Amino acid sequence: MKRILVGLAVIGTLQGCSTIGVDQMTIGDGMVTSARGGYAFDETPMKEIKQRDSLVVITHLKWEPLASDAGYHAVNWTWYADGKVVAVRKKDVKFTTSPFRLFWRIPAADFDPGHYRVEVAIDNKVVDTHEYDVVK
Repeated sequence: MKRILVGLAVIGTLQGCSTIGVDQMTIGDGMVTSARGGYAFDETPMKEIKQRDSLVVITHLKWEPLASDAGYHAVNWTWYADGKVVAVRKKDVKFTTSPFRLFWRIPAADFDPGHYRVEVAIDNKVVDTHEYDVVK
């Protein structure tokens, strides 16, 4: 009887640690937007970001079952200008409940005025891409 209970406890623990893979996630409408001053931002897609503002990259994700924990995933945000990498940010993120809003905030002043593309990758798989311009 003790062996059965120990076996069930191990199975329960392993199930609690299971991770939902990026291929099991649905990517929703993402966007690039801006934030001024404090930390708050509106989810309004923008194609032009002023250098004095912060740039916010947002990706929406869902997985089944809803409200379940998808575990930790490596997320990379990579910015390109003229086909060259100009910035990379990395973070291990716990995907707590579905639906999930993933975002990164970076000062637009880190970028010269011009055209940019940002790619969002989860576990090395690009799941979201946006293009925008930084203006003075």
